Amino acid sequence: MRSIGSALNLLLVSPLYFVWTVVALDLAQTPCTTLVQGKFFGYFSSFAVFPLNSSLCSWIIQNPDPRRYTLYMKILKPSGVCDHQHIRTYQFDSFLESTRTYLGMESFDDVLKLCDGSTRFAFLQSNKQFLQMKQTAPPGVDTWPMRWKPTKAQERDFSVEYLVVGNRNPSKAACQMLCKWLDACLAISSSSHPCGIMQTPCSCSGGEVLDQASEILGFTRKKEDCYKDGIYLENCALSKSKPSGGFPFHGGWNSWSAWGDCTKDCGGGLQTRMRSCKPLPNEGLACEGVLEEGRLCNRKACNTNGRYNSRSQSLRSTDNRKREDPDELQHYGYPAPQIGDPAAEEWSPWSVCSTTCGEGWQTRTRFCVSSSYSTQCSGPLREQRQCNNSAVCPVHGTWDEWSPWSLCSSTCGRGYRDRTRTCKPPQFGGNPCEGPEKQTKFCNIALCPVDGNWNEWSSWSSCSASCSNGTQQRTRECNGPSYGGAECQGHWVETRDCFLRQCPVDGKWQAWGVWGSCTATCGGGTQRRDRVCYGPFFGGETCQGPKEEYKQCNDRKCPEPHEICDEESLGPVVWKETPAGDAAAVRCPRNATGLILRRCILDEEGIAYWEPPTYIKCVSIDYRNIQMMTREHLSKAQRGLMGDGLSDVLQNLVEISQDGTSYSGDLLSTMDVLRNMTEIFRRAYHSPTSGDVQNFVQIISNILSEENREKWEEAQLIGPNAKELFRLVEDFIDVIGFRMKDFRDSYQVTDNLVLGIHKLPANAATDITFPMKGWRGMVDWAKNSEDKVTVSKSILSSGLSVSDDSSVFVVGTVLYRNVGNILSLQRNSTVLNSKVISVTVKPFPRSLLTPLEIEFSHLYNGTTNQTCILWDEND
Repeated sequence: MRSIGSALNLLLVSPLYFVWTVVALDLAQTPCTTLVQGKFFGYFSSFAVFPLNSSLCSWIIQNPDPRRYTLYMKILKPSGVCDHQHIRTYQFDSFLESTRTYLGMESFDDVLKLCDGSTRFAFLQSNKQFLQMKQTAPPGVDTWPMRWKPTKAQERDFSVEYLVVGNRNPSKAACQMLCKWLDACLAISSSSHPCGIMQTPCSCSGGEVLDQASEILGFTRKKEDCYKDGIYLENCALSKSKPSGGFPFHGGWNSWSAWGDCTKDCGGGLQTRMRSCKPLPNEGLACEGVLEEGRLCNRKACNTNGRYNSRSQSLRSTDNRKREDPDELQHYGYPAPQIGDPAAEEWSPWSVCSTTCGEGWQTRTRFCVSSSYSTQCSGPLREQRQCNNSAVCPVHGTWDEWSPWSLCSSTCGRGYRDRTRTCKPPQFGGNPCEGPEKQTKFCNIALCPVDGNWNEWSSWSSCSASCSNGTQQRTRECNGPSYGGAECQGHWVETRDCFLRQCPVDGKWQAWGVWGSCTATCGGGTQRRDRVCYGPFFGGETCQGPKEEYKQCNDRKCPEPHEICDEESLGPVVWKETPAGDAAAVRCPRNATGLILRRCILDEEGIAYWEPPTYIKCVSIDYRNIQMMTREHLSKAQRGLMGDGLSDVLQNLVEISQDGTSYSGDLLSTMDVLRNMTEIFRRAYHSPTSGDVQNFVQIISNILSEENREKWEEAQLIGPNAKELFRLVEDFIDVIGFRMKDFRDSYQVTDNLVLGIHKLPANAATDITFPMKGWRGMVDWAKNSEDKVTVSKSILSSGLSVSDDSSVFVVGTVLYRNVGNILSLQRNSTVLNSKVISVTVKPFPRSLLTPLEIEFSHLYNGTTNQTCILWDEND
């Protein structure tokens, strides 16, 4: 732990040298959201970030620059087994708060597998700007927080370490930790649990870091040869051992053994030490230098009879020759021929074989004993020979080299690749191979387009209303899209109606009912009306105020007997007794609808009498049907619809009106039909034909016949007069004139009026003379040469300095035969017994510089009178 602690110091200081980019990110949806910024290493426990009684907490770490740094994570999984995986882990580029969308989101749930207890650790590698662990409510789970099995708190806890490493020139402290993580990740990898660390910027070997000096000195090997104890490591290099002096050696010598015991207690003895040679594989070259060396010891003198060891010498040496050279075997400890030196002692017995099985070595030694005057010894002091034991040595299993990594299982997105190795089986009771036969890791060779997908909906919000109808909302977040994928389809917010309880409703008075009948017909009585209280409901207040209301009625003096019209029978109709000032009503005859009215009035002496009955409210069935059909056509026209059958309605009215009218109400109904027809002609519902124009004028002529004089007198009591008839005809001329396609004239000749319509351009107007004497079908009463109307072209001016080609005038001239005898023309009682002329100019002329010229022959008592009466319709 101390070495790790030193690494932490380095890691925590390194952020001081970087400028962190502040990203506009608002992910703090709950108070228990943790956002980590500015740290390169850290640790946390799930209990600290995801408390047991909390929900929807999250932990987020921000990568300062995904182009320069990579984030690694190590997770110690919980020891318990959870019911549902409620902690989700994913990386993303950014988060759009307005649409609740995660951009570039990629899940790590299949990498971590927190609920899979088959492995204790999980590792992952993130290269996006944000890495998040978040609590989520699993689909279909109503209770929250989640429960773990078993329920011991310590078995629900998991811990997380995170490490941010630079992609170029990572620090040694960071690489030391990352290499240990990589070694552990590959050691536990399998097909079902690939290693989540795909690559590292560090050079690792067996969990250790190679420094750059080793690489510079050439002690790196090819990537496919980087292994230790059967485990392959990427981005690694192997180094060879060095002697204690810190210098590289070239020959494979092992270290010297300790000095042996002295051969003598006095008079000079000898100590020796040895070293062994480890030849390079497949080269067969011996090491250069001595195998054994000696030194003098215990030089103090002995008695006179003792022997002295006179020298310390190099005991044995070898040169760089092939070990197979038979002439030089004695240099490597094999027996050498004796040279017959008398000063040398005899050889000691051969030692025990160095191995208990297979080939071994035996040694024997001798010492050189001489006096001060003897000859120096020559020849080796030690000999070695091979020895064989009958027992066969056990051979342990050994791994072959790792196979190359397989291709990635996915052409884009997260896949996995693996490699295998073969174990040479053990022999003669040896141990089997240790370590995995197969290693698997994740890979991601290209970016796949990922369509956006929605997270689970959040819980519904509280109802917006405490009573009655309200609304609830819930939201969801979009993961992605990434790398050109499709957007999430649908809405990120959803609303539904909610109802907690009925709101108290106070009572409310309904509208007053109609007044009841008066308790007395005269002399003062009372009427009553009441109202109903609606409610209260669900605990509301009752209605305030009275339920009934009274008023006085019929307070006029009761009529005297002579002020009452007696009951009277008039044909099949019985008129009941009625006070003066009131009107009695009976139903119209069967061929009509409505009521017949008859008033009771007082004469000059105060005696009540009956007026003649009036039929203003009676309309014949035939006229009523045509009136209703016309109103239906007008309703369709006002809605912008198209229709047909309107010409037939006009034709039927012509035929009915030719037979006269039965009631004054028939005249009022006909006027209503003609007004509605004019409104229909204004719209695109129906294009009037020449037959429609002729029928329209003929209907006016029919209702102006002498047979209807009495009915007009009754109708004028509440209905139209001459002024309203003129306006009706003028509106008709205006509509027909402007809907005429070309510049042309239209003449309509009937028994009671002659009508002319002229459509003229303003820049080519001519004088108009009416009526046209030679017009075919002209009636006799209009042929008098003395009757003439002239409309000067000078009044047809738009008032513009330059004549406008688009300016159009419509001039309508109507000559009525007997309208003055039938309809009232003005307020006084002047009787007009002559023809009436009506001239209409649309649009209204700028000024009447030249008045109309009207010339009539007026016969009164056999004399000619040139008087002309004018009146203003605006009165």
